[in-house]
Amino acid sequence: MMMNGVVYLVLMVQLLAWTSSAAVVPSVKCIESERQALLSLKRGFNVTHDDDWLSSWGDGEQQKECCNWEGVKCSNHTGQVVMLDLHAHDYTRGSISPSLGELHHLKYLDLSGNHFTHTPSIPPFIASLTFLTHLNLSHSSFAGNIPPQLANLLFLQYLDLSSNNLVGEFPLQVTNMSSLRYLDLSYNRLNETMPPQLGNLLSLEHLDLSANAFTGTIPSQFKNLSRLQYLDLHPYSYPRYKTMSISSDLQWLSELSTMRYLSLPWVNLSGASNWQQQVSSLSHLQYLDLNGCNLVHSVLTSSFASSASLSYVDISNNSLRDASLIFPWLMNSSSSLVTLRMNDNGLTGTIPETFGNNLSSLEELNLANNELKGQIPLSLFHSCNLAYLDLSNNNLTGEFHEYIREFSRCARKPLRILDLGWNEITGILPDLSQVSSSLEVLGLDNNRLSGTIHEGIGQLSNLTVLSLGNNFLTGLISEAHFSRLSNLDTLDLSHNALAFNVSVDWIPPFDLTNIYLASCKLGPNFPTWLHTQTTIEYLDISCAGISSTVPNWFWEPLHLMLYLNISHNRFRGKIEGPILPAIVSYYVVASAFISDPLLSIDLSFNLFEGPIPAFLSTASQTFLSNNRFSIANPLLCANSTKNMRFMDLSNNDLRGELSDCWRGFESLVVLDLSNNQFYGNMPKSLGSLKNIKSIHLGGNNFSGEIPSSLNNCTQLQIFDAARNKLSGTIPSWIGDNIGKLLVLSLHSNKFHGNIPLSMCNLDELRVLDLSLNILSGSIPKCISNLSAMATLAHSNATIIHGYHYEYVDYHSTTDAVHEVFRVYNDSASLIWKGKMSKYGSTLGLLRSIDFSSNRLTGEIPTEMMSLIGLVSLNLSRNFFSGDIPPTIGQLKSIDSLDLSRNHLSGTIPSQLAQIDRLSVLDLSYNDLSGEIPLGTQLQTRDASAYEGNPKLCGAPLNNTCPIHGHQISEHGADGDDDEQFVSEGFYIAMAAGFVMAFWGVCFSLILKKSWRYAYFKLLSDVYDKLYVFTAIKVAKFKRIISQI
Repeated sequence: MMMNGVVYLVLMVQLLAWTSSAAVVPSVKCIESERQALLSLKRGFNVTHDDDWLSSWGDGEQQKECCNWEGVKCSNHTGQVVMLDLHAHDYTRGSISPSLGELHHLKYLDLSGNHFTHTPSIPPFIASLTFLTHLNLSHSSFAGNIPPQLANLLFLQYLDLSSNNLVGEFPLQVTNMSSLRYLDLSYNRLNETMPPQLGNLLSLEHLDLSANAFTGTIPSQFKNLSRLQYLDLHPYSYPRYKTMSISSDLQWLSELSTMRYLSLPWVNLSGASNWQQQVSSLSHLQYLDLNGCNLVHSVLTSSFASSASLSYVDISNNSLRDASLIFPWLMNSSSSLVTLRMNDNGLTGTIPETFGNNLSSLEELNLANNELKGQIPLSLFHSCNLAYLDLSNNNLTGEFHEYIREFSRCARKPLRILDLGWNEITGILPDLSQVSSSLEVLGLDNNRLSGTIHEGIGQLSNLTVLSLGNNFLTGLISEAHFSRLSNLDTLDLSHNALAFNVSVDWIPPFDLTNIYLASCKLGPNFPTWLHTQTTIEYLDISCAGISSTVPNWFWEPLHLMLYLNISHNRFRGKIEGPILPAIVSYYVVASAFISDPLLSIDLSFNLFEGPIPAFLSTASQTFLSNNRFSIANPLLCANSTKNMRFMDLSNNDLRGELSDCWRGFESLVVLDLSNNQFYGNMPKSLGSLKNIKSIHLGGNNFSGEIPSSLNNCTQLQIFDAARNKLSGTIPSWIGDNIGKLLVLSLHSNKFHGNIPLSMCNLDELRVLDLSLNILSGSIPKCISNLSAMATLAHSNATIIHGYHYEYVDYHSTTDAVHEVFRVYNDSASLIWKGKMSKYGSTLGLLRSIDFSSNRLTGEIPTEMMSLIGLVSLNLSRNFFSGDIPPTIGQLKSIDSLDLSRNHLSGTIPSQLAQIDRLSVLDLSYNDLSGEIPLGTQLQTRDASAYEGNPKLCGAPLNNTCPIHGHQISEHGADGDDDEQFVSEGFYIAMAAGFVMAFWGVCFSLILKKSWRYAYFKLLSDVYDKLYVFTAIKVAKFKRIISQI
């Protein structure tokens, strides 16, 4: 924190004066009453004999002179105690004795850093020390309100009550301290609004109200604080919650011409339309923090160059979209700028080529998480002071080796952080050993770098993060690449074409926390060097070409990990891991404190077999699909499943009855047991999954009815129990209780009875598949209530489920609380266009109804035609009768329509030819009649789409229609009477029209002489031209014949 120079200069002069006066005139004796007051104060502190603090305070012969005691200074004229500096560093004390009030001439009091357990609030008797000019009670765990009696301290110039637990409104009494220069109430719990009376503190030079719970608007009376040099108002815990409880239009700012330090992060400044002009007016400004303030661009009327001493600017997390406005404004600033943070703004445009030249003193530049494009200017790498450069998550281009070449020309290379990840940077990875020996973070992931990795990278001994994943790097990785990387903590070489070539007994110089080596060739043997890594939190060695068993030691640190992915290898055999320690209510890893164990395990697409071990139940995400596991009970009936969120055991050889152990899965969101060999009834305890959103039980041998306990799963969005042997009726409670259902798939079972009317209550339903059952009755007319299918509104392509957790990053200087989100992209197996397909990335876009292969009767309800969002409708293989609804043309989004093998009659509606998206149509084996309506959507199809309808005619069928068939069909479809369009009257009208037209032309030529001459002249000219053209062509043809 930047300190106010003037305030401290004055205070230090006073302190030195007191100190020197006490030292120069040692003959002055301390006053006995004050000596006794000090001893009483010490007794209240409960200082133990083992504590040497205040050991000079006592009654011994050598301790009579209290002016020589530790932390005590006396006046050189009167011997009265004028200074008491007893600050500490988080020591626990007893209480503050009221005897402190007997030091009537005390001017300086510092009790900071002492935790007074028996004095819970600020003692009011401190206000009796009316000569105080300096009072520091910070970091003392005081609670309650600030005593109003402090207003009696009329000479007080310095007041620090920061880092306590003070509550209530801002104390108005403080605003009466007209001499106050320094006020720090930060890191308390003060609330309500800041009082306008703060503007009365005309002498104030330092004001820190940060990390409280103030709300409302910053008072406009701040403009009266003309001497203010330091202002910090950032809200409480803004990194975690990003609250916007305070707002301002900054109209008061331009009056504070002496301002040097301005910190307003996460204060809502959306109403400050001219904030750039206001800031530019502060000619002495050195520190500016407007992080997360909802800033937008404003029109500048003055140059920013007036702030000649500006060294720190943070305008990140705003909405400064246009780079062409913000960069010139900054480039006019002082060349003394050391730190510039503009990350997370959505900046578009390019970085000016001369940007680095204008800011030659720059040490930190952060432009991450924007939308910048174009080349990274070489001038950025001309600055030999640059220590921190983060341009990640943009669309920037350039040749990486050119930037390294420019930077290597600097004699002094302080670069510690270089993050260019998630851009479009190309080129090769040069030898980095000579770039900067100070380099700690190298982030080049998710670019287009090619070539090999030079062994010189192993000489960067200070490197802690090496991230080169998702590029086009090739070649071998040897032990030399890591020879001096003893500080390395994070290694990411994933998704390149790299192969590790290290010895079996290699012991790396590092102990990694994060390892990402997906798609690197580590196999075929298991990489034994992982045994030396004892602090792993994240490990991804998926798609690594490993074909072996997993050693037992590999599972030992599992309970300390957060992420494990060894999927898409050929690991085989049984998992025989250790017995892990009991799960506790918190999780501590090397760098974080986490409220619950949140391990994500992915062992899918391997060859594991045997029982699923119980210790995997400690994870929050367990993906074990596509293996050969045969027994699930150890996992399902473990005692540590309460934190499980996602569990996928699909496509294994799991068999037997499904255990009734689901009451312990209180957090479960996704359950996938599909495509196994479970049989018997579904366990009733599945109904205890109150947070479940997705259940996949398809492709097993479950029998019996769907348990009624599932009606408790009110959050359910996907329920797939297809391809089983379930029976009974479809429960009505599905429509009554599970109103959030998006996908319901019960096909290929033995359900009977009617489709329940309550199904119409599922207004969010997108996919309904009841095919291949024994359902009877008619389709409910209320099916039009399925409103998600009755709209063309766009939705997300995927159906995702997620959760988040929080952790404290102990590597951060602020112990910041971070939120981590984990998501699961759901999928479902559906019959589409006659074949089984699995939909994941497009599941959210489907709108489908499939009632095929049942025993449904009656007419197809016209109400169904209001479901205009339908993409697929399959009603085939039932006993539907009557006409195809003439309004079927309303289904403009339909891609697949199958009405085959029913008893439908009548003509094919002409509207069907108007659906241009229709790719699959099957009307075969019904009793349809008439001509197939004209239109490419219907005529270009294979004849099999209409076969089995002997009364149909027209293309593409070989059965041609009668001469008037088309017209009959059209009239029949339109519902007109039986009168034919081509009739006797039609021929009479046609003859009369011909006669009138012929004689109308002839009479005009007879009556109009000029027209007659022009007409016959035209005929003559045409005849002459045709004759000449024909004669020339005949002559040429004869000439060619004669030459042959």
